[in-house]
Amino acid sequence: MKDHRPSNGFARIAGAIGWPVLIGLAACSLFFAAIFRGPLDIPLMHRYFAGHPVSICETAFFFVGLAALALKLVEVALQATLIGELPFEPAAGAVGTAHSDPIDAAPPAESARRLLDQLDAAGERVRESALGNRIRQAVRYVAKSGSPQGLEEELKYLADQDQDSQHESYALVRIVIWAIPMLGFLGTVMGIAQSLGGLDPQQLATNPSEAMQGLLAGLYVAFDTTAIALMMSIGLMFLQFPIDRVELQLLAQVTSRASDLLIGRFPAGALDLDPHLASIERMCYAVMRSVDGIVERQAEVWRKSLGQMQEQWHGGWDEGSDALRRALSASLDETLSSHAEELRRIEDQASRSAAERWERWQGRLDASTEALHAQQQAFERQGELMCRAIEVTGDVVRLEKSLNENLEHLAGARHFEDTVMSLSAAIQLLSTRLPPAPEARRVELRPTASQQERAA
Repeated sequence: MKDHRPSNGFARIAGAIGWPVLIGLAACSLFFAAIFRGPLDIPLMHRYFAGHPVSICETAFFFVGLAALALKLVEVALQATLIGELPFEPAAGAVGTAHSDPIDAAPPAESARRLLDQLDAAGERVRESALGNRIRQAVRYVAKSGSPQGLEEELKYLADQDQDSQHESYALVRIVIWAIPMLGFLGTVMGIAQSLGGLDPQQLATNPSEAMQGLLAGLYVAFDTTAIALMMSIGLMFLQFPIDRVELQLLAQVTSRASDLLIGRFPAGALDLDPHLASIERMCYAVMRSVDGIVERQAEVWRKSLGQMQEQWHGGWDEGSDALRRALSASLDETLSSHAEELRRIEDQASRSAAERWERWQGRLDASTEALHAQQQAFERQGELMCRAIEVTGDVVRLEKSLNENLEHLAGARHFEDTVMSLSAAIQLLSTRLPPAPEARRVELRPTASQQERAA
């Protein structure tokens, strides 16, 4: 559906890629503005679309592909509206037959030039449309060759060219659909590497729950890039499919419409009406049909080869994905195993240290208990001694009272001095046998006034 006129290849490529890139980046900028300062400022949008630089790149690629599909859809809709605007009527005869009734009895070259003039007068929109471009190329072929012979083959060739151009027009979308999952896997690898690199063994030993939460948070971000990339890629593929189908149907309508407008319109030349050349013409047609069959078979072989290559590519992609998953799983298992072994070692060391400290504390506690038990026994012995001293003191007090009473009774006796000396000797003997008491009361044997008088 592109113009076949000679043009600058770089300008054509820039026009096909530049507009989708500009429109996609503008739409992506508006989308992120809505996320950071607009109605989409929610944690879920930040997590999936702005949580990692790779996510931002994926979103930009997605909007570029979306812009390319939107421009393609607008182009297809515009081409569909221009099919019925050509100022031509379908041809009424068939080329190469004696009973043909061509619309224009003029020579084919002159009729072709008049059709080109009518096409130019229809306006640039009609002239540059898919059907207008197809008819212009076919009419130029007739004007150049001066005969309608080979017009059908030329129309088939132009149809094949338009199909190839239509397939190439989705190159940017196919690249975007391929690149987005690659970016997702790249974000996953980078996120896993960053999470494992930021894992602190010290924190893992002291606070494993917090360390594992940090590791899982990094892995969530890492796998989010792949998830959103696959969703974007699948969305672009589902959007590309209906647009591609509609465009193929449009090309089929263009092919049918071009055949109706051109086949049988130009009169057959003298060479075609010569009966002597009919056999040669039939032979040529047979050769062309054989060539067409060979070309179709070759095209079928190419399609099969391309299908096998695509299957091999998908198989290699699946094997690469499986190998990547296995490598990541093995690396993660090895890292977690080493960390678990380090945790067990640290735990055993901490257990041994705690056991040693507990044994030292237990020994000190036993020693303190024995010292307290010895002090308790000493206190008990001192208490027994005090009880005894108290008992002896009570006995001494009672003895003193009895001595005082005896002295009062003996005060009037004649042999008072002898009695006093005997009692003094008894007291001395008793004091030598008793243990020393704190501040024992002294027994003072003082004669009363009456006894002094009597002694005098």
